[in-house]
Amino acid sequence: MTNCSNLTCSLAETPEDRDHVYRLRYACYRRDEAIEARDDERFHDRYDEMPNHFSFLARVGTDLPFGTVRISVVRPESGWETAPSHKVFGDDPAFQRIARGSFVEASRLCFGHQARRDALMRVIGYMAALADFYEVDWLVACPRVEHSHTYERLFGFVRLAEPRQYFGVKFKTTLLGVPRERLLQYTRGTKSMDTARLSALSHLFAMAPVAAHL
Repeated sequence: MTNCSNLTCSLAETPEDRDHVYRLRYACYRRDEAIEARDDERFHDRYDEMPNHFSFLARVGTDLPFGTVRISVVRPESGWETAPSHKVFGDDPAFQRIARGSFVEASRLCFGHQARRDALMRVIGYMAALADFYEVDWLVACPRVEHSHTYERLFGFVRLAEPRQYFGVKFKTTLLGVPRERLLQYTRGTKSMDTARLSALSHLFAMAPVAAHL
């Protein structure tokens, strides 16, 4: 587990951790009725069961988790060839160019309350760290249309396709992407991002579920 100002992120490895992930997603998406109500108050999909998809939890101190993100790693040489963006933007030429190589994708980014900037940096730090860890070519994200500018401004992502309906939810998302080297150049000197990425990278090397696939 990594720590910065008492804010920590960790891989959701146990059944209890995964339950926290699914509960947080459900609460987040139900706030604006982006998903239908469910009796079990959990929200998950088939990608959660795949070995190249890693969910993380954010929390402060020993409090219950308040944020989560899922990072997918597409790395054909490792047999990892599927991510949610394939389902939504698979026929888009810009996405197809990226998908011929390797990339990481952030999805199901949710917070139990309004995200703080440091919390967003921490979870995106894991995305950047996984990109470095697996030496992929690109980073991809499919945020809600109204959130796209945050990724563009803070991390140098660019819009690659027109918005489309995202799977499993009732809102449209934009396909964003940035080459890994471009992200490093764009965020160089941004102390909060550098700290989050390097701290997450150190954490990843200690995690057997991730390191086993190197």
